[in-house]
Order: sequence, then structure tokens, then C-alpha cells
Amino acid sequence: MRPRLVGERVPRVNDERVLRGGGRYVDDLELPGMLHAAIVRSPVAHGVLNGVEPPELPDGTWLIGPEELARHATGHFPVLWWLGDQTQHHTPLLDGRVRYVGQPVAVIVAASRYEAEDLAEQVFVDVEELAPVVGIDNALAPDADVLYPELGSNVLCTFEAGDTAEHTDAVFAAADRTLQTTLRIGRVSGLPMEPRGIVADAPADGRIVVHTSTQAPHAVRDGICDVLEVPQHRVRVITPDVGGGFGLKDHLYEDELMVIVASRLIGRPVKWIEDRTESLLATTHARDEIHDIEVAFDDDGTLRGLRVHSRRDAGGRFAVFGGGPLFTALGVAPGPYRWEAMRGVGRLVATTTMSTGAYRGFGQTQAAMIRERAVQLVAAELGRHPAELREQNMIRPDELPYQIRTQIVYDNGDYAAALRRARELIEATPPAPDDGRRRGTGWCSFVQLAGVGPSFLNEIIGVRIGGFESARVRMEPDGTVQVATGVNPHGQGHETTFAQLVADELGIPIDHVQLVHGDTDATPYSAYGTAASRSIAVGGGATVIATQRVADKLRA
Repeated sequence: MRPRLVGERVPRVNDERVLRGGGRYVDDLELPGMLHAAIVRSPVAHGVLNGVEPPELPDGTWLIGPEELARHATGHFPVLWWLGDQTQHHTPLLDGRVRYVGQPVAVIVAASRYEAEDLAEQVFVDVEELAPVVGIDNALAPDADVLYPELGSNVLCTFEAGDTAEHTDAVFAAADRTLQTTLRIGRVSGLPMEPRGIVADAPADGRIVVHTSTQAPHAVRDGICDVLEVPQHRVRVITPDVGGGFGLKDHLYEDELMVIVASRLIGRPVKWIEDRTESLLATTHARDEIHDIEVAFDDDGTLRGLRVHSRRDAGGRFAVFGGGPLFTALGVAPGPYRWEAMRGVGRLVATTTMSTGAYRGFGQTQAAMIRERAVQLVAAELGRHPAELREQNMIRPDELPYQIRTQIVYDNGDYAAALRRARELIEATPPAPDDGRRRGTGWCSFVQLAGVGPSFLNEIIGVRIGGFESARVRMEPDGTVQVATGVNPHGQGHETTFAQLVADELGIPIDHVQLVHGDTDATPYSAYGTAASRSIAVGGGATVIATQRVADKLRA
């Protein structure tokens, strides 16, 4: 019997093609009659957009301004995570204001990228400037300009996680000691190796076909349909090779939609490739949070309570997953420890900066920093070894399944054993030579939330998409197998891992399995695409079930 492939080291199926230069990315695509676009962006952080004034345009060049864009993009970009008292559940392409430097307001189209970018630099953007609002503290100041006057303040939403205020206050009052600190976690940008890009072929009387660099082809299709108000069968999204995503490529962007509108109006394919400056200006940022942390504990080292008041800079527009990263951070903040109380209050704050959204870890990194900094302070206060204090408070295997204070259930694991093993390895490592530099050992324990899946759970926590995955498995007459999945690789190696799963179930060579992905016409629907560490857990699970059904038919 052939040994199983899952769990074994196997050569990655796709590597030779990519390493030999066979990768095919959006910018490699050339269509007959294709034009090139450059995006006109706001030069100021905040203001009323009065319009744009182009230079004299040569023949064969086009400017599609904000009024024309708004006429053809009459729908809205969806916000897919609703939290607390949030009232903004969608955002228009343009609403008469600009709220960050780099916000797209118009698009220039020409025969070459060089010409388009040269003309875009000459477009005058007429903005009646308003005061910028930069930073969470400034946005919450009583005299701050309000980015969305209809909301009355710059707080986009407030939500809670964990225990009630009354229960938490009682636990803190009964503890021997308390400590508090404030953490400021900086803003980051994922900066994937391949920037965003799109080739849109959208004739006015035909079907919209989009080639784009995305993690989630079906989500991009859904966004196009929502904003242009067209049915899904009129839109096809194709994703070639993707050079990294990190959460930033999980949705349709405003500038990408403008390129589609341009193609529709001109009647020819249009390509736009983001440059590095644009990537930093106008591709989703992440984090940028302030956390006020209080921890209650006893003299013997028992952790009693954790209280966190958090603010996240949302930027100038609601990102597609809105406050999801901050909600996740507070949801997993208890970590592997027993607490008598944990309460989190989160606020999403609008500022005149680029939106913040999904990025690697999706809030779990911040949760680890919040919790572990608090535990470290307790260890220092009591003069305890940080590893020993952690082990004392960890949930034991005999307590599992264990529901933490935010209602998440841990079903297996031995956290203390893992920590002890880590300590053994660290202490067995010879010390570095004393060269005058200070060196220390940092301790961190966490339980990773991954494989987000059940649709009913999405509904409970406010996520407005399904958590299912599907797969189609078909055996050809020659015994080879084709697998179609909605998850979309951008470096993870799905071509290998999915082939391992199928080859094991059917007992066939791995090179007899072909993975089909990245085409909304050829793959089953996936609301997430590749995100949240769920491709194998959920998409792979669907593939195994489908493959087992094929095997049952073969045996029948």
C-alpha cells in the first residue's frame, strides 16, 4: 500500500514553474486594444470635493471624473462585519468629501501607462479643505472636526466583549492587587511583493470580465455587483498568480472599481497596476490601536481579572471587515489562562487617514500583546519567573473543554506542557558570548483562533457572509482528477496540499491531481477566499468529503 502523503515532506507542485519564470501575474496580461489607467487622488486629507479640472487632453485619452463615476456606480461597497451600535453598513464610491490623502477621485485612461500617469499628475483636484483629523486622541477631542456629520462624532461604533461591568468590578474589588498600563500599537502596511492590479474588459453591452490580484475572487465579484448593481452572472473575476496578499487583497477597492467603469464607458480593456507609493497611500493599513489595560491578581500569583478599553483608528472609510480585528482582539484576549472576569470595550474611531482592515493575525497579535504584557507586569510586581506565573494560571487538560470569559470554547491542548518544553529548549541553549549587548528572553503564550467556518457563528458575531466552503472533484477517463475550490492561493502552496488530500483518499499519484482555482466561472462560491487560516481546515475539509464521495462511487 502506498504511504500517505499528508504529513510527509513532498516537493511543492508549483515551485518549478514559478522559479523558472513561468508565473503569470496581472501585469503580464495583454489584451487586444488594451488601454492603461492612472488614478487621480486627493492631495489633501480632508475636504469637500468640488470636482476635477483636467489639462488639455490629447486625442485617444479620457478623464472619468467624480460626477461621471458616481452616475455609473450607483450602488455601495458593503461593510461585512456589523458591531455594537454601528450604523454604517455600506459606503458609496464617492460622497462629495475626501477623507484621506490618496483617496481616488477620478481616473485617466491613455494608450500607455506613461502617458496616463503623466496626465494624471496634471489634473487639478478642486477641494475645499477642512481641518485634518489625525490620530485617535485628536479624533475624540471635543472640538474635533467630525468626518461623518450624520453620526455626531468620530466614533463609528462601540461594542463590548466578555463579562458585564458589574461582575468585572466585583472581581477587581476582591483581588489583592491591581495594575494598569497603556499600550499603543502602531500602524502597519502589509506591502505584498506584487502590488494590486486589475485588467477590466467591460463592454457596455456585454459581460464584465475582470482579471485581478486578489485573495477572494468571489468577494470581488460580489463587490462589483453591489456597486454597479448588476447580477452576478454578468460578472466574471479571474485571478492569475498572486504575489502575496496578507489580508490586504480580500476585497474590491474604489480605484479598482473606477477602472471597471472606465472600461465600460470607453468600450475597451483597461489595465491599472498600483505603484509602491499608491500601495502605501491607498491599500488597506492595519492595527493603529490604543489599549488601556487593567489586571487584577492575588499575592500568590493567581490572575483574577482583565479589563481592556480599546480604540482603533479606522481611517477615513469603513473597511470591508470594519471593526473585526479589534473585536477579535478582545474576543481572544483571555488566552490560555483562567480568569474570573474579563471585560473588553472597543471603539472604532474615524480619522483622516487610510482605512485600517484585515492583516495577518487579524487582531490576535494585538490580543497576545495586551494579555502577555499584563501577565509580565504581574510577574515583575511579584518577583516571579514569568514562565512559572504563566504555568500556574494556565487551563489544565483535565478542565477541557473550557469556556473562556468571552464564550469561546477550548476543546483540547496542554498549554503548560508546551510552555515547559519551550523553557527546556531555551535553557538548554548555550548563552551568547558577552559582547556588551544586553539580551533577554521574552515569554508569550497564546491560543490561536483559526479555521473560521460555521455560518451560524458568523451570524452571532455580526459577520454578514457565510462560513461554508465547497469543492467539486471530478475524475477524468484517464484516472486523473480535477479539483475545483473557491479558496485562492497567493503563496500558500494549495496546489500541493489539496493534491495531497485527494491523492491520499483515492490512492493515486500526487501528479494526477489538478487544482482549479481563481475563476468565478469555474469554481464553487467562497465568500472568504483564502483568509483566516481556513483554506485547509474548511476548504480542504470540503475537498476531502467530495473526494470520499467519488471514492464511494468507484467502489460501488
